[in-house]
Amino acid sequence: MSGTTFSSFEGKERFLLETVMLTQDFVSDILISIATMESFELKSEFHWNREVTKLTNDISQFVEITTLISKAVMQFKKHILTEIKSSHIHLLFIIKGMNQAQQKQDMVALEDLIKYELKDNLTQWKIDLIPQIKRLLNT
Repeated sequence: MSGTTFSSFEGKERFLLETVMLTQDFVSDILISIATMESFELKSEFHWNREVTKLTNDISQFVEITTLISKAVMQFKKHILTEIKSSHIHLLFIIKGMNQAQQKQDMVALEDLIKYELKDNLTQWKIDLIPQIKRLLNT
């Protein structure tokens, strides 16, 4: 019985690590999307709004996924990564600001939020937070 439990635990932990690795790929994809948006000439407001909406949805999904990962790490490793919670809060404020700027059609504010706030936050995830989670799971 304990062999089955260990194997089950090991399988869950391996699944979690693979999920973390896929999440890192997801962050990279979002950052590529942001870089593509930065090179847009404002040719079409419709096109820009569609891309911003997609980006907002991707960020929302990212927050959901990383929240679940954080909860699983807490369950398996009994470790709380406080930086994750503050980063999530910041991401949610960025999304709120993006939505408000989009509704007001304030393209300057929207671009600044994407180029600086969002990009910096996601870069932090890519180079710091996700590697922290990986190291924790590998111990």
